Amino acid sequence: QHYKSITFIEEKMVGITEGLLPPNVTIGYSIHKWSSYAGDYHPSKILLDDPSDQMSRWQSGSNFPPQYLTLKLDRPSVIRKITFGKFHKSHVCNLKSFTILGGMSEEGMVELGKKGLTNNSKPETFDLDDAFHGNYFPSSYIKMVPDTTWGPAALNFSIWYVRLSGVSDPLYVNPCIQFFTNRRQERAIKLCLKHLRQHNYSEAFESLQKRTKVQLEHPMLTQLHEKLVGSGDFDEVEVLLDHAFHDGYMEDYTSKQYSAKWEQIHVPDGSPRPGNRGGHPMCIDETAGKVYLFGGWDGKNDLGDFWEYNSSANTWQCISADTEINSGPCRRSCHKMVLDSKHKLIYILGRYLDVRARVNMELKSDFYCYDIQCDQWNLISSDTGSEGGPSLIYDHQMVLDSDLQTIYIFGGKILNNSGIRSEAEYSGLYKYHIPSNVWTVLKPDNDLMLRSRFGHSMLYHPDKKQLFIFAGQREHFLDDFLVYNTHNDTVEEVMCVDETKVPESGFTMRATIDTQHQEIHMMSGLSKDHRNGSKDYTDAKTKIYVYSLKRNKWNEVGKNAGCTEPEPCPRFAHMLVYDSRKKLHYMFGGNPGAGNPMERGTDMDRRLDDFWCLRIKRPAFGDMKRALQFLVRKFKFRDMSLRDPVGALLYLQQHVEEVVDHSNKEEEHQFQELVVSVFDNSSQRDTYTIRTELFDVLMAYFPESMSQPKDNLTDYVPPV
Repeated sequence: QHYKSITFIEEKMVGITEGLLPPNVTIGYSIHKWSSYAGDYHPSKILLDDPSDQMSRWQSGSNFPPQYLTLKLDRPSVIRKITFGKFHKSHVCNLKSFTILGGMSEEGMVELGKKGLTNNSKPETFDLDDAFHGNYFPSSYIKMVPDTTWGPAALNFSIWYVRLSGVSDPLYVNPCIQFFTNRRQERAIKLCLKHLRQHNYSEAFESLQKRTKVQLEHPMLTQLHEKLVGSGDFDEVEVLLDHAFHDGYMEDYTSKQYSAKWEQIHVPDGSPRPGNRGGHPMCIDETAGKVYLFGGWDGKNDLGDFWEYNSSANTWQCISADTEINSGPCRRSCHKMVLDSKHKLIYILGRYLDVRARVNMELKSDFYCYDIQCDQWNLISSDTGSEGGPSLIYDHQMVLDSDLQTIYIFGGKILNNSGIRSEAEYSGLYKYHIPSNVWTVLKPDNDLMLRSRFGHSMLYHPDKKQLFIFAGQREHFLDDFLVYNTHNDTVEEVMCVDETKVPESGFTMRATIDTQHQEIHMMSGLSKDHRNGSKDYTDAKTKIYVYSLKRNKWNEVGKNAGCTEPEPCPRFAHMLVYDSRKKLHYMFGGNPGAGNPMERGTDMDRRLDDFWCLRIKRPAFGDMKRALQFLVRKFKFRDMSLRDPVGALLYLQQHVEEVVDHSNKEEEHQFQELVVSVFDNSSQRDTYTIRTELFDVLMAYFPESMSQPKDNLTDYVPPV
């Protein structure tokens, strides 16, 4: 399990794992060091929170980087949050972007987060990256490094007040210190072991390993090294690599080789098709091979048309030009739709109404069901809010458990009559039991573990009975990744193995789930530069990410190498559905612009009507096996060339050429170079060096957690 607690292979290294700390307390500190300060704006001014005093701040004496302010904690602590006080009104010297670092020493600091202040008078509190390798990270020093201000580039930086909170109790902090001390010591030993083995100092290697009991790598890789470098048994190496692939050891590598193949779907000329729109929902009936689309916003008006796409015939059919005429829902956008494939029923909830349209209007949340087989609409409720369900909401998320006949609805903004400047209200987590027609509130909006939001992604895993919730927006963009367990009403935050690979949070990001491969697929939407505190929306981006439930890792999916085929333009407010049987995504429409998606009647009125399919291609075993065989046999040829050039040429002809992909120019070139290398004595090496080089190359196919350190001991030795 990757949620909240992590099991470690080395029990002696376990400190305090995630989720086991007591409540936060204020952490005392003193001003330790600074880059500069101007006039009377001494760094000690940040110790006092006085928003009415313009002099109560640190101001750098220069804006030339790096400017910084280092705090020394009263005692080692796990810093979990940092709060910044501000002047009583907006100020041009407020930090628009900055970096927070922490560590037990000034030289050994790591990044705890890139943040940004909103340019107003309200204090802001930020969560920091307080855990690494599954353990809470202790610090004796906190360093703040300003990047930009809200004013002109020539302005100096100001910090008005800083409060740190976290845990300082030695009962909890000392095990964390010990964990990272042990980890550093073990890493130092591994670097030494790698150096000794690379240079064939076998006696010293065995002595150090025996004395420290530190294993350099996974036992399977040790076996691989013995067969390859020790024995030169290249044939057995191919067998071991074959087993490693089937045993899943190379999943981390293969996931990075995924590629995205887009193809625009063109229906026959003259046949009907949906028009331009965004903010529309879609759902898919995989067994029937049909995609359903209803409503949306065309840039000027809400739509009420209802469409069915037949993937086998590649045709669209307009089921209804206006569903309200057929006793169905009225025109709408920003609503959600789910399909019960067992009973062939579609459920629709929510909509957005312009502020002008809400004036003097009684806002009710209607709830509809469409019977596909009977071609009939049924009004389940004229107002779910009066029956224990959500009020009228938009940009929420809705999923369905067909086995349990239960619908889950989470988030969304609640519409009111108070105008656009009124304080936003958000909807919590609800479930609707279809047979009994009963609503249940699972989590209210103010739940501390599950903050409501809008424009987020939510998926349901029918086997695990879990909701996966990612990103969205509240006062700011959110970048959390949460799991809600429907069977025990608990919420857990997913702490990914490599947080640097997590998709940048955004608005209307679209996600699908593949339970067979245990993967989540994410398509980016509209993002904003949340890392520097900007409130401006940035351009949408066309990026595809895959999250592995088994490995707890995100990876960005690239395009096919050398691919020149067209792909969809960046967009938001589009819709994406997934056919898990055909392993095919369908995407329609959206908004191609930037700006605020809730502003209508602006230059952003253009909407798209293009229809695409996306296939995420995975490396086939046969291709991987052949590529590894070519790699191993290249090095075996070089190894043989040192002892038996004639036999090496025969091996090249009989065994290397058979695994070369001659359509691949790079491989063809490498193969030709091998022939020439037999007669080139300028770069002769010994067999141990050649085999060690191959072993190091093969390490790229295995997870870092299994293999020897990537860096070398000599990297830390000065050149002179």
